[in-house]
Amino acid sequence: MDFSKLMFSLAKKATALIAALVLMVVSADERNLPAPDGAEVCGKIRYVLLDRQLTSQGVTNDGEYFYFSGNKYLAKAPITTGETEMANWDAIPDELEERGCNHIGGLSYYNGYIYAAIEDGPDYLNSFIALYDAETLSFTGTYYELPHELHLEGVPWCAVDVESNCLYTAEWSNATVLNIFNLDDMTLRGTLPLSEPIDRIQGAELYDGKLYLSCDEENDQKRILTLDVETGLIETAFTRNVGSQFEAEDLTITIDEDGPIIHVLDRGERRKSVNLTSYRMVP
Repeated sequence: MDFSKLMFSLAKKATALIAALVLMVVSADERNLPAPDGAEVCGKIRYVLLDRQLTSQGVTNDGEYFYFSGNKYLAKAPITTGETEMANWDAIPDELEERGCNHIGGLSYYNGYIYAAIEDGPDYLNSFIALYDAETLSFTGTYYELPHELHLEGVPWCAVDVESNCLYTAEWSNATVLNIFNLDDMTLRGTLPLSEPIDRIQGAELYDGKLYLSCDEENDQKRILTLDVETGLIETAFTRNVGSQFEAEDLTITIDEDGPIIHVLDRGERRKSVNLTSYRMVP
């Protein structure tokens, strides 16, 4: 083995050792957390080091792969393993960076494309939906600017509704309506009044006529809410009890023979880690 290969092999082993030690420390934050109320945990993947950077904001899936976003990154990982196998480390296109965009938020998948919510925090004057090729994670060149009056605090998430051929967004803070855009050209179809205001929503995905919403409450609960896209009714699906040291991020849903599994991203600032926790709802 030549010297360069030896050094590469040693670096890989050192990185794996560091990651293992970090994961041991990270798990201590979750040792005494109460069980969820209304759901059970059926899986968990922890991301640290570079993987944490790639997975810290958004998540969606196509049935085979999870797709993730970091602040300026995109990544993909097989659902079977959760191990990131491809990344785009410069995912925000130049034309949006020139408008001040510096943050990719929630994601949604449809028909071979990733729909990414992109904003220019902390000013939040420019909000966009950008399309990426799911196979390569490359920007397609297509993006849509969203109405500023409907996104005064940016666009933290988006969700595609395939049957209705539309895309949903909402305000991040104190949202009172659901915004509905035509999927073909992102023109505004209308807004749906909500039964109650919703706050700090970080991600959403549609299942069986309802949007499941990841709520970053400023307490230990971090509930998952549902929003009926016909009536606007808001309800609590289940309470996660993940601890205030985590920030709830995006979510995605897969289906197996027993029904839906809701996968939720949580970012742990203290331990510099990200969890993708899988839940199955119970009566």
